[in-house]
Amino acid sequence: MNKVEFFKQQAKNLLKDYNTRVFNEDEGFYDYSPRFFHDIDDIIMSFDIDEEEPFTLMKAQHIVARLAGFYKWTELIKASEPLLELGELLLTNREAYQEKLGLFTNIVESPIVADWKSYEEENLKGVDDATKLAVFKEVFLDNGRSNRKQKTHITLDFSKDENAQDMLKKIMAEKNLSPEKAILSSITQKNCVTILATGWAGIALSLWGHADPDEIKEKLDNPIIEIQPNKDKERLIRIVMEHEKVAFDTAVLYFMLFTLASLGYHI
Repeated sequence: MNKVEFFKQQAKNLLKDYNTRVFNEDEGFYDYSPRFFHDIDDIIMSFDIDEEEPFTLMKAQHIVARLAGFYKWTELIKASEPLLELGELLLTNREAYQEKLGLFTNIVESPIVADWKSYEEENLKGVDDATKLAVFKEVFLDNGRSNRKQKTHITLDFSKDENAQDMLKKIMAEKNLSPEKAILSSITQKNCVTILATGWAGIALSLWGHADPDEIKEKLDNPIIEIQPNKDKERLIRIVMEHEKVAFDTAVLYFMLFTLASLGYHI
């Protein structure tokens, strides 16, 4: 089943659940026996559905599109594959997300969609659809809510990488930081998005120093460095590792590379 067919089936399922309604004479409202959309009562309130009016498949399709992060059904059926996959995740994770937040409300149609749109507007302007999907999977869906303060000890060995030593020495000098803090300061959301959006970090890393080939590369006093990234920084590194298909230390160098670019170095 392709993604559009998946959403068509979801709309049919919503219509089936809606049609289970039975008027409760004693209480004066409709009861539902949903098989697919267990939060149908919330959906009815959030979308201000008039239960006295006919509920059609077209209306069900519109609601499914909204719960998947699209403004309307026609936008959904024309969307790229990454956005359709993202929409599926928004749709299928909405109840779990609400439970995690401890939030059940009819103020917004879907808290996970509302929060994602806000995050997207703030952090992902101009980013391609595949990158948005990757960020959502690795950062947003988990949302960094568990074990945020835990840290892992990781050893980076740059003894055989003169480019890495030179890059790190320059960041240390520019920011007046220790080796560990210089590395950790480079692992930011902004750098992560830039790495994924440009797609040429690997090429730039291989060409480090080409602007001045006669320059003597700086060396670290101790090229073996232990860092303790928190869970947020670990997650950013994992995003780059997965998207760029590189090892942990190479992903760290990508972050350092774009920090140097922000400091005015040619990459």
